[in-house]
Amino acid sequence: MSSAHGLSSSSTSNVVPGMLSVLACPPALCPHLEFAVSAALSATVSLTWSPQPARPGHLYAGLEWRGAPATAGRLATRLRRLGHVSFEVVEGPSPGCDAERYSYTPELGLHRAGIAANGDVVIGEAALRALLERGEGRDTLARGLHRLLGTDWDDVLEPLRRGGHGAPVTWLRRTG
Repeated sequence: MSSAHGLSSSSTSNVVPGMLSVLACPPALCPHLEFAVSAALSATVSLTWSPQPARPGHLYAGLEWRGAPATAGRLATRLRRLGHVSFEVVEGPSPGCDAERYSYTPELGLHRAGIAANGDVVIGEAALRALLERGEGRDTLARGLHRLLGTDWDDVLEPLRRGGHGAPVTWLRRTG
């Protein structure tokens, strides 16, 4: 597992844990990705890359980090600009904020989900009400729920999650 050097904070109450899983990255983009991560974390980052057996010709890397709330969003925004990279960024909960996961594939784009303490995706009331108000029938409701849950992203990313190190990634740790 790689780490970010130079991260510090005078107050640990405003620091949340996070995990970046670069699930598939073309070798030519690795230095650009490290630069983007370093910029988002305001720290020098050097990732340990390994072959991604689920996607030949691509590499995998993981990074545990600690940072201010909303760091995951900044990371996801920078990394999606690279285009040809599949990744997930997870940020643990902080006071008043749920945990969150950003998933990205070049084919599907970016998906953001709130995450409960047990790892389940949390769908907000407003999103559910909007889906129900469409009232277009059971199939439309099912498709909408799958979109909100990020099912298509999970379907694409699951083989890459397993391929990185042969085991699923443990996403969230307790804080506090």
